[in-house]
Amino acid sequence: MRKVRSQISVAVVCGILGFMLAYQFKILMKQDKTFNFNNKNSTDVTVEIEQYKKQKQELEQKVNELQNQIKNYESAAAGKSDTTKNLLKELDDTRTLMGSTDVSGPGITIYLTPDTKLFGNTEDRITDKHLVYIVNELRFAGAEAISINDIRVVSKTGIRNAGNYILINDEKISPSSRIVIKAIGDKTLLYKSMSFPEVFSDFKLICDVKFEKTDDILIKKYNKTYKFEYAKPVKE
Repeated sequence: MRKVRSQISVAVVCGILGFMLAYQFKILMKQDKTFNFNNKNSTDVTVEIEQYKKQKQELEQKVNELQNQIKNYESAAAGKSDTTKNLLKELDDTRTLMGSTDVSGPGITIYLTPDTKLFGNTEDRITDKHLVYIVNELRFAGAEAISINDIRVVSKTGIRNAGNYILINDEKISPSSRIVIKAIGDKTLLYKSMSFPEVFSDFKLICDVKFEKTDDILIKKYNKTYKFEYAKPVKE
């Protein structure tokens, strides 16, 4: 009975910490959208941007601290029970799948360097379609985690052109600068899959493509929150 109460207490604490974590992210996302540039000179705007960047970094640090606390409570709740250990393992696998935790491991790194001769030509440059294609090829080859310019690619990630930029998870990357794609998985299989001539056949005229095996790749976590308004679990 005492053990059950202890586990319930830990579950409640984890729930509270999870709520605090979601709340911190909500504040963080709101702050990203509250810039008001009306009636401000460039100096004021620059100062305000730097202030928001600093606040964002502080909130991210608090979020990391809360996540570490949650992991400590989960480890304590698992104890020596095989059942709770299995549940904790499933939870960790789910977090990895959703991209909500940093991961590391072997894989490959792909470098796309735009052709400087084509600079300014919007018709012959890297586009959202090229990046989506590479992501799909990596997933078919068994990649377990993918990032583009250190932006985590997950199931909810959107990739599309936006003027002179490409948006990934609402973050801008420039198609006129080198793009680095990282993928964690069986590095030999991933390398062989990318080595097929037709994989990068459409890239030859717009950029230089290089890829290499890497023993230890670090991919940062997905920095957005998951929110489902319409999809609900089916109750059997």
